[in-house]
Amino acid sequence: MTKSGGSVFVLVMGFLLTATPNSQAHLMAEQKGTLNVVDGGAFLVLSAPVSAFKGVDDNKDGALSTEELSNHLDHVKQQIYQGIQLLNESGTSLPLRGLLLSLVHVDGNLSNPATQIMALGRFAVKDYMASFNLGVTLQGKAPKENKITITATRNGRSHKMVFTLDDDQHLLFPINPLAQ
Repeated sequence: MTKSGGSVFVLVMGFLLTATPNSQAHLMAEQKGTLNVVDGGAFLVLSAPVSAFKGVDDNKDGALSTEELSNHLDHVKQQIYQGIQLLNESGTSLPLRGLLLSLVHVDGNLSNPATQIMALGRFAVKDYMASFNLGVTLQGKAPKENKITITATRNGRSHKMVFTLDDDQHLLFPINPLAQ
């Protein structure tokens, strides 16, 4: 994918998520995600449980309606910015840009409130960055929501990580001194 291809992907996905809110397709399973590092970007797709977000579920039903998400959109985004951190080798947090959100209706019934929020975004990375540290603290309250699995890819390498409340930081693509 070229640099413009990555931008087009994010633009098209944003259009699809905002222009077709009644879409039945799921981009990602519950509490799963991907982080694809390519062409100067780390492209994130993540499904996070609604119970991970504080102060957004007005009627306390454990799910979000379109109205609740609309009313608390800035607050949800802020929690995502805080709950997903990509750090470079020196420990500097890279900003998540172009954040797009969508409610995920896992039961296929769009009239029901959603129990998952889909987040798409891009971290700007430099090709010379050898490794990254990824932190995710968007685990939910229910036992089936207490872990998030993310698969990261870069240059044909794949790295699968499981984030829990006790293990919420993982080193991605560490430099192997034996391979040099």
